[in-house]
Amino acid sequence: MPKPYTGPPPILVGYDASDDAVRALEYAARVAAATKTMLQLVYVADDTVVSSPWGVVFDPSSIQATARKLLAEAAATAHAFGVAKKRIRIKVAIGTPVGVLTQLSQNCSMVVVGRRAHTSRTRAFSGSTSVGLAGAVRCPLVVVADIPTLEDGPVGVALEADGPGSLALEWALSNPLFTGRPIKVVSVCKAPQSRIFWLSVSQDQVDAAIEQTSAHQAAQVAEVVARHTDLPEITTEVRYGSPVDELASFSETVSVLVIEADVRFPTYSVGSVARGLMTYAGCPVILVK
Repeated sequence: MPKPYTGPPPILVGYDASDDAVRALEYAARVAAATKTMLQLVYVADDTVVSSPWGVVFDPSSIQATARKLLAEAAATAHAFGVAKKRIRIKVAIGTPVGVLTQLSQNCSMVVVGRRAHTSRTRAFSGSTSVGLAGAVRCPLVVVADIPTLEDGPVGVALEADGPGSLALEWALSNPLFTGRPIKVVSVCKAPQSRIFWLSVSQDQVDAAIEQTSAHQAAQVAEVVARHTDLPEITTEVRYGSPVDELASFSETVSVLVIEADVRFPTYSVGSVARGLMTYAGCPVILVK
């Protein structure tokens, strides 16, 4: 009789054999292999298709058979990346991808998805599933980029310039996956704007704004660092300009970018910066909350 699994909470991957799902699978498999974590692969058959309102009849058993075949191939891929077969679980579910993955995320360490942005034209928007999950999942969400990334680069952490949140840095320092990895902390000081026209900003005003942001960032970092020992190398940086543009540029210099998801009530959606990075970041984006 096999021993029950007693490791970290599983990593959840929504898989449908699309290009972005394959990228999500490969990223999750590397993490699972490195941390000896259970990998849960889920195929979600959309109930609006299975129960077609247009009179088209779908055979549930045929859908399940096809899904299980795809998941078996995905499990073989994960095993090739170093995940032990005993740590791979597959599941076929009927529902909406956001609803099913959100429910399953309650007992997971992270949910990994692709961003469904394959060309310069489609990258104007991130996929509806990843955006929906960003505000709904009960654990960190990893949105995997569709371009080559610096897999062995430092861990990037974005701290909001005028906000209280330091959860992203706390999560990065507490995650065993990043133990010993250098961390680059960045904050972006936004340029002031007028409702009517762009204000002319003097260099003195820019320097003062950057100085204020640097002080706020230093206080945030010091507060988190005080709770940890055996710290990795931590460097800090402050940029000035559009948060999405600056953080997207910064993401090209790190292996992953960890940000705190600002979930808005009553829509339970994330803010524009998070959505922008889910689309334009040059590395996987990890949203924590």
